[in-house]
Order: sequence, then C-alpha cells, then structure tokens
Amino acid sequence: LSAFCLIHNTTGVAVEELKKYAGQKQLRDECPDALEALLVKNDAMEIYTTMVNELFDDSTTRNWMGKWKDEEFNAVVDQFREDFAEKGIQVAYCKRSDKHLWLEFIDVAALESPYVPQFDVANMSGQVIKTMYNKYTFPDGVAVEELQRYGKNKRQKLKEQAPVYVTELMEAKDCVDEYQTLVEHVSECGVGKRFKD
Repeated sequence: LSAFCLIHNTTGVAVEELKKYAGQKQLRDECPDALEALLVKNDAMEIYTTMVNELFDDSTTRNWMGKWKDEEFNAVVDQFREDFAEKGIQVAYCKRSDKHLWLEFIDVAALESPYVPQFDVANMSGQVIKTMYNKYTFPDGVAVEELQRYGKNKRQKLKEQAPVYVTELMEAKDCVDEYQTLVEHVSECGVGKRFKD
C-alpha cells in the first residue's frame, strides 16, 4: 500500500480509487479534485465523463456481486485511450494484490521524470505467486523466483529449475554467471534455519 500512496504524490499523475464491489455509482458520480484539475487543464473532461458513463452502463464490466472484471473493464478503457492520448493523457487501470484497484491518469507533459504505472493490468507478465492470504502478479520486465521453505530437495530444485522469465532476463542482461553464483550460495548456505532444513 505504501507504493500506492506514493502515486498520489507524483507530479503529473492523478489517481481515482475504485471500490472493489459495487463501485460503479461512485465512479460515475464522484471525481477526485486532483483528477478533475488534470482533466480540465487538458480539456479532457468530456472524454472522462463519456468513459465512466460507459463503465457504469456496461454490466459486463462487473460480475453478479458487483466486483469489477479486469479484462472487461480494461476493454472499455481501451476504447478511450486514443482520445485521452490526443489530449496528452495516458490512462492505466491498476491492481495490486487483488485488493486495491485504481485508475491512473498521467499528464505526460507535466511529468518531472519518466513514469511507468507499476501495477498497470495491461502490462502484467503473467507471473503469479500465491501466499496464504494474497496473490501477487508482476509487470513486464520483472522476473520472480519463489523460494520454498519446506520439504526435501528444495535447494537442489532451486539449482536445477530456474523459471523461464528469470532465465530470459539473466540471458538478456548477460548475468547468467552471477545468477548461478547466487543460487549456489543460497543452496549451500541456506537462508535461515527453515530453508536449511
């Protein structure tokens, strides 16, 4: 959540939080002050209003409980990306840990430094790690490897089976040797008592 809070303080980026369930009325009827200012500045209020009305009217963007459906929601947003782009605005539908949903409106000309929406649903790589309480997805350009804490041969498996995304990234960055050294060290030394067992 700390990363989400930082977005609010990024110059040139306005955020609209989405209620996870039954949030269509709030989306249609309420617009955050910072977002309204960005839209007015870029003469994009009419585009925004049309988009949120479409999201409100299109029931396929929600399931029977009123929960937003990522693919269908993003498909509606896609219809307006070009119109926003003509006004100098990039739009991203973002999601973190299946709990926090929001839209980012990025005023490209107002950015003080390059900015990429870290949790843009359209930019997810397909990698997923599930824990007892959460499911985590990762954007393109990020490669993850899950460390198993329990069971036999976990250290040997770490040495033998690198995830395809990790392998591709290490090869692209010419870091295969460094990666192998890291894996050997983790395998030999363990990380804490539980991983060593």
